[in-house]
Amino acid sequence: MSDLEICYKTDIGKKRVVNEDSLLVKQMGDLHLLAVADGLGGHSAGEVASRVALVEIEEYLKTNLSEGNLQEVMERAITKANREVFLLSKENSAYAGMCTTLVAALVSNNKVLIANVGDSRAYLIGNNIWHTTDHSLVQELVAKKVLTEEEAIDHPQKNIVTRTLGAETEVSAEFYNEELSGKTLLLCSDGLTDLLRDQDIKETIATSLTLEEACTKLIDLANDRGGKDNITVVLARAKS
Repeated sequence: MSDLEICYKTDIGKKRVVNEDSLLVKQMGDLHLLAVADGLGGHSAGEVASRVALVEIEEYLKTNLSEGNLQEVMERAITKANREVFLLSKENSAYAGMCTTLVAALVSNNKVLIANVGDSRAYLIGNNIWHTTDHSLVQELVAKKVLTEEEAIDHPQKNIVTRTLGAETEVSAEFYNEELSGKTLLLCSDGLTDLLRDQDIKETIATSLTLEEACTKLIDLANDRGGKDNITVVLARAKS
């Protein structure tokens, strides 16, 4: 799908000294690969984890996209990335405990395959707004009806992620097959979603004249509200 308009930006935010987010935007034939990873681990380790994960996924997909269906290939790419981050964390004491979230999308012919591990998110925004489900302690409490959605927004344990790449020898991604037609795709780290409500995101995109303007406005709004974490945004939609 070469007629795809894409804009992406990442920002260190107002509180952090290192940007541990990484992003990837790559065209592979008729496919577009978009991804955001938010590294965890302190010092430079989170930055390494997120970057290595996206490099491994890109390299695997470049040579294996023709083998099997897209979800199977993406599953294998994520398995490879998880193994590489895990091994690096064991081999180098400076990287001990590092891991990363991942949200990735393969876009082709108005179809989008989304893979998610952790609490970075994919959104599809049109008349309505939809997003992936976080792999987090707070989301598990919401699912069990211990917390309401409203209580979850500012919960003090919101930053506890229950699934990441590199923390264990194996990882299971959650997959979604969605239609992109007439919608805007957003991939982002939790530096955005911890500070902006779904309606804020929807209104910002709806009132922006271009995707570049929407990218800038989303990041500026998160920074205006404190910018407590790194903020990464990837936006895509079919060209009109």
